[in-house]
Amino acid sequence: MGYGFPTLSCTPLTLSRSRLGGRRRLGRHGARSTMAKKSPPGDVPNLHVTIDLLALAAALERRGGKRKLAGALRNAWRAQSCVADLRQAEVICETLDQLTDGLPTFGLPLLLNIQSCLLSTAILLYARATSTGGSQGERGSVQLPPSKLTPRQREDHKTLVGIRNGALGHVQTDASLAGDFWHRDYLFAKRVQPGTWGVASGSTSIGLHFEAMAILRRQLPVALGIIAARSRERIDEAMQALDETHPSEATMLRHQVDPVTWFGSVETAQTMLAGGPGDESSTWLPLR
Repeated sequence: MGYGFPTLSCTPLTLSRSRLGGRRRLGRHGARSTMAKKSPPGDVPNLHVTIDLLALAAALERRGGKRKLAGALRNAWRAQSCVADLRQAEVICETLDQLTDGLPTFGLPLLLNIQSCLLSTAILLYARATSTGGSQGERGSVQLPPSKLTPRQREDHKTLVGIRNGALGHVQTDASLAGDFWHRDYLFAKRVQPGTWGVASGSTSIGLHFEAMAILRRQLPVALGIIAARSRERIDEAMQALDETHPSEATMLRHQVDPVTWFGSVETAQTMLAGGPGDESSTWLPLR
């Protein structure tokens, strides 16, 4: 799965991750992280035969058969996608750390805008991975079971989702963190002269919301631990369903893809297909 994501030097990069089974090799963020090496021009290595399992699931659903397999494949995809959301939010928090260590050369106004945008994105990623619903055609989320959270963690989760619902996705004027989360808005009257009033309005920018940042830092590892475990379970279930259903070779190959074209580059394809069953990898690759 690729994401366009800028570094501090504003170099466009993409983040790719792969889940291939029920266990994983842990690295800095709970996954093996590498900077991919480019292959020499024209050097396309031999890669594994690659099947688009979501396309297989869609085909099974259209035919009305093997619903257990189709459901298991979709559940595995959804869980891994939510893990990727949370890992990207972690990277954003690390970027914010670097931004707040010292004033960059581009100055304070731009810094405040960058911090605000990054924090907004991180909170949206957290909320869509852990709480948002999924209508027809939407991914949905992996809900955090309240029984697995402490009272403080439940409150942190509620606050982050409330920011998403009351300040980012909508503006709820009666929420505890309402429309003034990013900017505070005023509509007021000012006396021009005795007996004469003028109506005026204005907004003041808040910049980085430190309380929300602290809450996000506490809650991200909690959510990631729960949803990554769920993702491993879903991958195991998908592998078991695939073994039990045992679709024919012809059925599988109908959904074969060219890994270089599908993943976007030789480097991404190599990273995605390099691990063994259960390995999880992340890498930064230049966008094309």
